[in-house]
Amino acid sequence: MRGGNRGGALQVILIILGVIVLCVALGAVYVAMNWKTWTANAANVATEQMVKESGLPEDQRNAIMAEIRQLGDDFKSGRVSTQQMGELVKTITQGPLIPLAGVQLARHKYIEPSTMTPAEKESSILAVQRFARGVYEKKIPKEELDEVIGPISEPGPGSRRKLKDNPSNEEVTQFVANAKAKADAAKIPNEPFDLNIADELKKAIHGS
Repeated sequence: MRGGNRGGALQVILIILGVIVLCVALGAVYVAMNWKTWTANAANVATEQMVKESGLPEDQRNAIMAEIRQLGDDFKSGRVSTQQMGELVKTITQGPLIPLAGVQLARHKYIEPSTMTPAEKESSILAVQRFARGVYEKKIPKEELDEVIGPISEPGPGSRRKLKDNPSNEEVTQFVANAKAKADAAKIPNEPFDLNIADELKKAIHGS
């Protein structure tokens, strides 16, 4: 009798294991079929939030989202391969686009709404524009961005830094001074420089 119970119990366990294996297999197939959609959708949501907070003009925000959505659709349909997507991500992350977008965000979040006088704001914006130009023209290594934004940032995920929510006036002033010092050292012209982030993203995706 006990042997029969053992045999019955073993049979039940094998059935349960079989069901678990089947579920895992079906889950793997489902993930394989849908991971591109999940990845593209997640990228769209994350990008939309970042673009919304970027302070970029509306036409640039719309152009960036149109490019990201199209890229996501091409990735899901297979017109852009996983390898191509990886190369594109590498191009964007290793290029000046992200640092320049960060400088733009700092200007929007900290300088423009600050209590500086109009003349101080103009001078501060010019300083960060010159720094951005230096990075864009590769006269200032983009690796120096962390040093420049040090006063208004804090450690973030991995080795990246994230901008503070509410830096002090002194920290914002030091950030501007850092940007100006780097621009002066690199002999960047003392003139405005407004980079079209949407155009730069388009170049990265489609090539210059």
